Amino acid sequence: MSQPHVPGTPDESAHTTGADGVSGASAQPAPAQRDERPRPQYGEYAPEGWTWQPPAGEHTSDPAPQMSAPPPPARGRWGAAAASGAPGAVPTATRAPSWDRVATIVLLVVGAFGAWSTAASMQQLAQQIRLSHTMLGIGEYTPPAWLPTLSVIGMVAQLALYAAVLLLSLVRLRARRIAFWIPLAGGGVSFLVTAVILAVVMLNDPTYLSFLESGGVPTAPPTP
Repeated sequence: MSQPHVPGTPDESAHTTGADGVSGASAQPAPAQRDERPRPQYGEYAPEGWTWQPPAGEHTSDPAPQMSAPPPPARGRWGAAAASGAPGAVPTATRAPSWDRVATIVLLVVGAFGAWSTAASMQQLAQQIRLSHTMLGIGEYTPPAWLPTLSVIGMVAQLALYAAVLLLSLVRLRARRIAFWIPLAGGGVSFLVTAVILAVVMLNDPTYLSFLESGGVPTAPPTP
């Protein structure tokens, strides 16, 4: 004879409910959420809600302290790069002293008068050689046909040389570099150009060559 069914018996409760009171059909474990963040290159992400705290006894306001910058090297005559001995360092330009500007300007003014005087003398080259022949008593001077062309070349060379000296001096003065030597060098080059032109003229003068061959004895008495 079958026993009557009594609801709520322990056997039925074990089959219908779990330990936490949830029915057996819904007692499956929930699947873990997938982390959508990209995988870090090193280590792994900290758990949510975690924050870094300094160890006990240490106090800092900067979570990522920076390294202190080294002191700048001492700047000497050739600049910081040259003082540190770095390979490939280019020494900085030497700053010109205060007297260099005054000396350069004075030399440029003197050079302007010299260049103008030399260029004018080139235009009167035939007259000057004729006067020297008369003073030395070596005869009459007959200028060659190419002498006027050479005079023009000499005049243009002197003026162009001074223009180059002036431009280069101004550039170095603006850069605060030593410039007094440029007018001096220009004066030396000007003298060299003048000496070459005079040598070409005199060595192509038969009267002057005869005077040199005679040992410097005048061929004609000087005109009183």
